[in-house]
Amino acid sequence: MKHSPRIVLAALVASLPALHAFQPRFDSVTFAPEAGTTVDKELSLEATFYLEDVNMVLNGSEMPPEMMGEAMDEGLVMSASVEVSDEYVSSRGGKHIELLRAFTGMALEMGTESDTETVDEFAEIEDFVVRFKWDADEEEYVVSYEDGSGDEEMLEGLSPDMDFLALLPEGEVDRDDTWEVSDVESLTTLFFPGGLALPSPGDEEGAELFEELSDELEAQLRDSLDGFTVDCKYNGSREDGESHLGEIGFRFEGQASLDPSDILSEMIAIQGGEMDITADISATVDFEFEGEGTLLWDLGAGHVAGFEMASEMLILADIEADVEAMGDSQTVELSAEVSGEAEWELTTE
Repeated sequence: MKHSPRIVLAALVASLPALHAFQPRFDSVTFAPEAGTTVDKELSLEATFYLEDVNMVLNGSEMPPEMMGEAMDEGLVMSASVEVSDEYVSSRGGKHIELLRAFTGMALEMGTESDTETVDEFAEIEDFVVRFKWDADEEEYVVSYEDGSGDEEMLEGLSPDMDFLALLPEGEVDRDDTWEVSDVESLTTLFFPGGLALPSPGDEEGAELFEELSDELEAQLRDSLDGFTVDCKYNGSREDGESHLGEIGFRFEGQASLDPSDILSEMIAIQGGEMDITADISATVDFEFEGEGTLLWDLGAGHVAGFEMASEMLILADIEADVEAMGDSQTVELSAEVSGEAEWELTTE
């Protein structure tokens, strides 16, 4: 049976909507905020740690668990919140080129589950505006206070990234597309979005030790996490009011090992100098962790819309120390097992 060209054309036209329905819909989940866009962000972190087991041997004699008092009865908690207002001055190639961040609210409480205290130093950067500007020649960000005043040392640990750029895919994605992220340095934004603004100790000797401690542990952690990956999956997009949001789900697990032996020895030597206390310490701290979360992305505006993550961890510490104090020698062996759980959430306006 022959069909006229007119009938064939009509059939093709009629089938177009059905064909379109089967075409994949790709989304561009990219960082490209319009210059001058301002987004208010509120980040919260709740973490609890429990001492599951501890064993201490002093001069060859095992100490009874009762010596730990109530340390094993309650968890140690940390509750932090950070409120900022980010102005995307300029961006290019999927990264911040210049960003102004106003710290509008900072709070940190630490202690036991029944008794927490506010850490006032955490809020020292509140009410300041910090500028992040990319230096292409040095391939790093120049970080400064917009008005030129403030504690410069608090800027050293800050990062412009509170958009979780490491999780974004390369190119367009369709629902259920998957990819891996393995850039350890970029992935630190998962655990410390925006970095940390920590004041160093006031005395010069303490400040030098603080810097040495930070640099050494950071280098060890980076080496230990070599091979750490995060598995991502695009869960598709949806409308939310006037916004078109894309959703990235992710999971991770890993392990790390640190050797703080030399640093602990130096800390004891400095703090116990007047009492003539020295210590030869051998220590290892092993971490195991896993977690999962969700990143919401404003597809139209090109920046983060929301983030949440939960993680569980296990910390195993082994310490052996030969301590000399005022002419007396003691040998201490300590092993401890600590479990922890933490939740992060970032909301935007």
